[in-house]
Amino acid sequence: MAEVSIDDVAEAAGVHRSTVSRAFSRPDAVRASTKEHVLRVAAELGYSMNPLAQALRRGSSNLVPLIVPDITNPFFAELARATTAAAETRGFQLMLCITGGDTGQTAGYFNTMRSMYSPFAVVAPSTRLDLETLRQHAFENRVVVIDRVEDDPSLPTVTVDSAHGVNLAVDHLLGLGHTCIGYAPGIVGTHTAQDRWDAYHRAAERHGFAPVVLEAAPGSELGAGIVDHWMREPVRPTAVIASNDMIAFAMISELGARGFDVPADLSVVGFDGLDLGAHFSPRLTSVRQPITDLGRIAIELGETLITDGPPDHVVLKPTLLIRSSTQKLHR
Repeated sequence: MAEVSIDDVAEAAGVHRSTVSRAFSRPDAVRASTKEHVLRVAAELGYSMNPLAQALRRGSSNLVPLIVPDITNPFFAELARATTAAAETRGFQLMLCITGGDTGQTAGYFNTMRSMYSPFAVVAPSTRLDLETLRQHAFENRVVVIDRVEDDPSLPTVTVDSAHGVNLAVDHLLGLGHTCIGYAPGIVGTHTAQDRWDAYHRAAERHGFAPVVLEAAPGSELGAGIVDHWMREPVRPTAVIASNDMIAFAMISELGARGFDVPADLSVVGFDGLDLGAHFSPRLTSVRQPITDLGRIAIELGETLITDGPPDHVVLKPTLLIRSSTQKLHR
């Protein structure tokens, strides 16, 4: 007799497979009447959800790892929430795996992925070395990469057009009268950081202003180091684009501690569009990445991998959230 699957239960109960999954794994997320109906049908069919046992028998499971470097960064927290929601709607269960930027930890998660018969993984690498680890473990045909573009066309990716986002920020600041626009870079060694760096320099050349890159000295706290650099400039930028919202938050906090006002003394633009930016003081103007779409499309690309579909490379357009950390230059 063939083993009863979650799809068999879903068909017999007249519900989506994700509803069956939630009835077993998160019963509080399903209406009581629906849960009781699903569990009754499952019992009649002789179905019980034991993911690991089922994975062992079938050689596959519905457990999908989401591998990220740092959950304390709100970007990855929001990404995890969006990807979890997208996975649940398709009957997958997401496992959050945090590497701390350690490639050895990344390799360990890939080994776990194999032992748990995960159909695919979603990875947001912290450095290029993470992708080298991926290739060493031969998982590139079962991994979707978020927020990253590689030259390898066999690697499914979903990312955001960073150059477009930087151009939105530059155009906004130029429109406010700023002609000395600085840039505060993020962590080196990622394609995302390099893309934004390159886009800023191209924009400076295109619009005819001198690029001013504000970097923290080695060993210094990030916000303090960037503000120190800004204060040392013979001609201080009147506006700065931070390569991510966390850098923008650190700069604004440090400027406030030193008696400077944002945006009166310096207009600041972030890059991420995190929910936190709407509650910061001042409310952060930021290039908004479509984080919900990143998570949803990553799961969709993973489903394509399961059916041996061709790898796809999706590039999303960011938008600009104009808030109160930028203003018209008055000089």
